[in-house]
Amino acid sequence: MIKPSFISDVDWKCLQKKYDEKRLQKIVKRIETDYPIQYAIGNVEFLNCTIDVSKSVLIPRFETELLVDKLKDIINKNELQNGPILDLCTGSGCIAIALKKAFSNSSVVGVDKSLRALMVARKNAKKNNVKVKFLKKDVLKKFKIKQKFSVIVSNPPYVKIGEMVSENTKYEPKMALYPGEDDIIFYKKIIDNAREITYKKSIIAFEIGAAQSQDICKYAADRFQNSRIVVEKDYNGFERFIFIFNNCE
Repeated sequence: MIKPSFISDVDWKCLQKKYDEKRLQKIVKRIETDYPIQYAIGNVEFLNCTIDVSKSVLIPRFETELLVDKLKDIINKNELQNGPILDLCTGSGCIAIALKKAFSNSSVVGVDKSLRALMVARKNAKKNNVKVKFLKKDVLKKFKIKQKFSVIVSNPPYVKIGEMVSENTKYEPKMALYPGEDDIIFYKKIIDNAREITYKKSIIAFEIGAAQSQDICKYAADRFQNSRIVVEKDYNGFERFIFIFNNCE
Protein backbone atom coordinates (compact mmCIF):
# COMPACT_ATOMS: atom_id res chain seq x y z
CA MET A 1 0.00 0.00 0.00
CA ILE A 2 1.32 3.47 -0.92
CA LYS A 3 1.66 5.96 1.93
CA PRO A 4 -1.18 8.52 1.95
CA SER A 5 -0.05 12.14 1.80
CA PHE A 6 -1.88 13.04 5.04
CA ILE A 7 0.23 10.62 7.10
CA SER A 8 3.82 11.47 8.03
CA ASP A 9 6.72 9.13 7.23
CA VAL A 10 7.30 8.41 10.92
CA ASP A 11 3.65 7.62 11.61
CA TRP A 12 3.44 5.49 8.47
CA LYS A 13 6.33 3.31 9.63
CA CYS A 14 4.61 2.86 13.00
CA LEU A 15 1.35 1.85 11.32
CA GLN A 16 3.08 -0.57 8.96
CA LYS A 17 4.83 -2.19 11.89
CA LYS A 18 1.57 -2.62 13.82
CA TYR A 19 -0.88 -3.76 11.12
CA ASP A 20 -0.93 -6.21 8.25
CA GLU A 21 -1.84 -4.93 4.77
CA LYS A 22 -5.56 -5.67 4.97
CA ARG A 23 -5.99 -4.11 8.42
CA LEU A 24 -3.80 -1.16 7.44
CA GLN A 25 -6.14 -0.26 4.58
CA LYS A 26 -9.11 -0.16 6.98
CA ILE A 27 -7.18 1.94 9.52
CA VAL A 28 -6.13 4.45 6.86
CA LYS A 29 -9.77 4.88 5.79
CA ARG A 30 -10.75 5.56 9.40
CA ILE A 31 -7.94 8.10 9.84
CA GLU A 32 -9.17 9.78 6.67
CA THR A 33 -12.52 10.35 8.43
CA ASP A 34 -11.02 11.95 11.57
CA TYR A 35 -10.12 8.85 13.60
CA PRO A 36 -7.11 9.98 15.72
CA ILE A 37 -3.89 8.58 14.32
CA GLN A 38 -2.54 8.43 17.89
CA TYR A 39 -5.18 5.82 18.75
CA ALA A 40 -4.33 3.90 15.57
CA ILE A 41 -0.62 3.88 16.43
CA GLY A 42 -1.32 3.33 20.14
CA ASN A 43 1.04 5.89 21.60
CA VAL A 44 2.25 9.48 21.43
CA GLU A 45 5.46 11.26 22.36
CA PHE A 46 5.10 13.65 25.28
CA LEU A 47 8.18 15.54 26.51
CA ASN A 48 10.57 12.66 25.79
CA CYS A 49 8.14 10.12 27.22
CA THR A 50 6.33 7.50 25.15
CA ILE A 51 2.74 7.53 26.35
CA ASP A 52 0.39 4.71 25.35
CA VAL A 53 -3.13 5.92 24.57
CA SER A 54 -6.46 4.18 24.10
CA LYS A 55 -10.08 5.26 24.00
CA SER A 56 -10.00 5.23 27.81
CA VAL A 57 -7.83 8.37 27.94
CA LEU A 58 -7.44 11.71 26.24
CA ILE A 59 -4.66 12.13 23.71
CA PRO A 60 -2.00 14.45 25.21
CA ARG A 61 -1.81 17.78 23.41
CA PHE A 62 0.94 20.33 22.75
CA GLU A 63 -0.78 22.73 25.15
CA THR A 64 -0.33 20.25 27.99
CA GLU A 65 3.35 19.87 27.13
CA LEU A 66 3.62 23.65 27.43
CA LEU A 67 1.89 23.54 30.82
CA VAL A 68 4.46 21.04 32.08
CA ASP A 69 7.38 23.01 30.65
CA LYS A 70 6.18 26.20 32.34
CA LEU A 71 5.58 24.36 35.59
CA LYS A 72 9.07 22.83 35.54
CA ASP A 73 10.58 26.31 35.26
CA ILE A 74 8.47 27.52 38.19
CA ILE A 75 9.43 24.53 40.33
CA ASN A 76 13.12 25.11 39.63
CA LYS A 77 12.87 28.85 40.31
CA ASN A 78 11.25 28.22 43.70
CA GLU A 79 13.59 25.36 44.62
CA LEU A 80 10.78 22.84 44.97
CA GLN A 81 12.59 20.12 43.01
CA ASN A 82 12.26 17.65 45.90
CA GLY A 83 8.71 18.53 46.89
CA PRO A 84 5.81 16.10 46.47
CA ILE A 85 3.60 16.57 43.40
CA LEU A 86 -0.08 15.78 42.91
CA ASP A 87 -1.61 15.39 39.43
CA LEU A 88 -5.41 15.47 39.53
CA CYS A 89 -7.45 14.01 36.65
CA THR A 90 -4.27 12.26 35.53
CA GLY A 91 -5.77 10.31 32.59
CA SER A 92 -2.91 8.65 30.70
CA GLY A 93 -0.51 9.81 33.42
CA CYS A 94 1.48 11.94 30.96
CA ILE A 95 1.83 14.96 33.29
CA ALA A 96 2.72 12.91 36.36
CA ILE A 97 5.23 10.80 34.43
CA ALA A 98 6.93 13.78 32.74
CA LEU A 99 7.27 15.58 36.09
CA LYS A 100 8.64 12.46 37.79
CA LYS A 101 11.23 12.14 35.03
CA ALA A 102 12.19 15.78 35.50
CA PHE A 103 12.24 15.64 39.31
CA SER A 104 13.30 12.14 40.25
CA ASN A 105 13.58 12.95 43.97
CA SER A 106 9.95 14.11 44.17
CA SER A 107 7.20 11.72 45.15
CA VAL A 108 4.46 11.97 42.53
CA VAL A 109 0.82 10.96 42.94
CA GLY A 110 -1.71 10.76 40.10
CA VAL A 111 -5.47 10.71 40.76
CA ASP A 112 -8.36 9.76 38.50
CA LYS A 113 -11.84 8.32 38.99
CA SER A 114 -11.61 6.08 35.91
CA LEU A 115 -10.20 2.63 36.58
CA ARG A 116 -9.52 2.15 32.87
CA ALA A 117 -7.53 5.38 32.73
CA LEU A 118 -5.55 4.36 35.82
CA MET A 119 -4.68 1.04 34.19
CA VAL A 120 -3.26 2.94 31.20
CA ALA A 121 -1.40 5.37 33.49
CA ARG A 122 0.22 2.57 35.52
CA LYS A 123 1.40 0.85 32.34
CA ASN A 124 2.81 4.15 31.11
CA ALA A 125 4.76 4.71 34.31
CA LYS A 126 6.25 1.25 34.03
CA LYS A 127 7.01 1.78 30.34
CA ASN A 128 8.88 5.00 31.13
CA ASN A 129 10.73 3.52 34.12
CA VAL A 130 9.34 5.91 36.72
CA LYS A 131 7.59 5.30 40.03
CA VAL A 132 4.29 7.16 40.32
CA LYS A 133 1.55 6.30 42.80
CA PHE A 134 -1.85 6.26 41.10
CA LEU A 135 -5.05 6.47 43.18
CA LYS A 136 -8.73 6.10 42.31
CA LYS A 137 -10.54 9.13 43.67
CA ASP A 138 -13.30 11.42 42.43
CA VAL A 139 -12.07 15.01 42.34
CA LEU A 140 -15.67 16.28 42.46
CA LYS A 141 -16.12 14.74 45.89
CA LYS A 142 -14.31 15.44 49.14
CA PHE A 143 -11.17 13.35 48.73
CA LYS A 144 -8.55 12.58 51.35
CA ILE A 145 -4.87 12.05 50.74
CA LYS A 146 -2.65 11.43 53.75
CA GLN A 147 0.10 13.84 52.79
CA LYS A 148 0.69 17.42 51.72
CA PHE A 149 2.07 18.63 48.41
CA SER A 150 4.35 21.36 47.13
CA VAL A 151 2.73 21.22 43.69
CA ILE A 152 -0.80 20.47 42.51
CA VAL A 153 -1.33 20.31 38.77
CA SER A 154 -4.46 19.47 36.80
CA ASN A 155 -5.75 19.36 33.25
CA PRO A 156 -9.36 18.51 34.11
CA PRO A 157 -12.45 18.30 31.90
CA TYR A 158 -13.28 21.85 30.83
CA VAL A 159 -15.10 21.82 27.48
CA LYS A 160 -18.44 23.63 27.65
CA ILE A 161 -21.56 21.80 26.49
CA GLY A 162 -22.18 22.84 22.88
CA GLU A 163 -18.68 24.26 22.40
CA MET A 164 -17.13 23.67 18.97
CA VAL A 165 -14.36 21.07 19.20
CA SER A 166 -12.26 19.08 16.75
CA GLU A 167 -14.10 16.24 15.01
CA ASN A 168 -11.66 13.62 16.27
CA THR A 169 -12.56 14.33 19.91
CA LYS A 170 -15.72 12.27 19.32
CA TYR A 171 -13.52 9.20 19.79
CA GLU A 172 -12.15 10.39 23.14
CA PRO A 173 -13.80 9.68 26.52
CA LYS A 174 -16.57 12.21 27.13
CA MET A 175 -16.03 12.18 30.89
CA ALA A 176 -12.50 13.49 30.32
CA LEU A 177 -13.72 16.34 28.12
CA TYR A 178 -17.03 17.63 29.48
CA PRO A 179 -17.49 18.69 33.13
CA GLY A 180 -21.23 19.28 32.83
CA GLU A 181 -23.37 22.39 33.20
CA ASP A 182 -20.83 24.18 35.41
CA ASP A 183 -17.78 24.18 33.14
CA ILE A 184 -15.38 25.24 35.94
CA ILE A 185 -16.67 22.84 38.60
CA PHE A 186 -13.41 20.83 38.64
CA TYR A 187 -11.34 23.94 39.30
CA LYS A 188 -13.66 24.97 42.13
CA LYS A 189 -13.43 21.56 43.81
CA ILE A 190 -9.65 21.40 43.43
CA ILE A 191 -9.22 24.91 44.84
CA ASP A 192 -11.57 24.10 47.73
CA ASN A 193 -9.52 21.01 48.63
CA ALA A 194 -6.11 22.49 47.92
CA ARG A 195 -5.68 24.46 51.12
CA GLU A 196 -5.85 21.29 53.21
CA ILE A 197 -3.32 19.35 51.17
CA THR A 198 -0.69 21.94 50.22
CA TYR A 199 2.25 23.34 52.12
CA LYS A 200 2.36 27.07 52.86
CA LYS A 201 4.92 27.34 50.07
CA SER A 202 3.25 25.71 47.09
CA ILE A 203 2.09 26.06 43.50
CA ILE A 204 -1.22 25.16 41.89
CA ALA A 205 -1.18 24.87 38.09
CA PHE A 206 -4.13 24.44 35.73
CA GLU A 207 -4.77 24.00 32.05
CA ILE A 208 -8.03 25.82 31.30
CA GLY A 209 -10.52 26.57 28.55
CA ALA A 210 -9.86 29.70 26.52
CA ALA A 211 -12.73 31.72 28.04
CA GLN A 212 -12.54 30.53 31.65
CA SER A 213 -9.65 32.48 33.16
CA GLN A 214 -11.69 35.32 34.66
CA ASP A 215 -14.15 33.07 36.51
CA ILE A 216 -11.48 30.70 37.78
CA CYS A 217 -9.19 33.52 38.91
CA LYS A 218 -12.04 35.20 40.80
CA TYR A 219 -12.90 31.96 42.55
CA ALA A 220 -9.24 31.32 43.42
CA ALA A 221 -8.66 34.88 44.64
CA ASP A 222 -11.57 34.59 47.09
CA ARG A 223 -9.99 31.50 48.66
CA PHE A 224 -6.29 32.33 48.32
CA GLN A 225 -6.45 36.00 49.21
CA ASN A 226 -2.73 36.43 49.86
CA SER A 227 -1.58 34.47 46.84
CA ARG A 228 -0.42 35.66 43.44
CA ILE A 229 -2.49 34.37 40.51
CA VAL A 230 -1.07 34.46 36.98
CA VAL A 231 -2.73 33.67 33.65
CA GLU A 232 -0.53 32.63 30.72
CA LYS A 233 -1.24 31.99 27.04
CA ASP A 234 -0.71 28.98 24.78
CA TYR A 235 1.02 28.85 21.40
CA ASN A 236 -2.06 30.29 19.70
CA GLY A 237 -2.37 33.27 22.03
CA PHE A 238 -5.33 31.88 24.01
CA GLU A 239 -5.41 32.14 27.78
CA ARG A 240 -4.70 28.51 28.62
CA PHE A 241 -2.92 28.26 31.98
CA ILE A 242 -3.43 29.54 35.51
CA PHE A 243 -0.74 29.42 38.17
CA ILE A 244 -1.48 30.12 41.83
CA PHE A 245 1.66 31.06 43.75
CA ASN A 246 1.44 30.48 47.51
CA ASN A 247 4.52 32.14 49.04
CA CYS A 248 6.33 31.51 45.78
CA GLU A 249 7.73 33.68 43.00
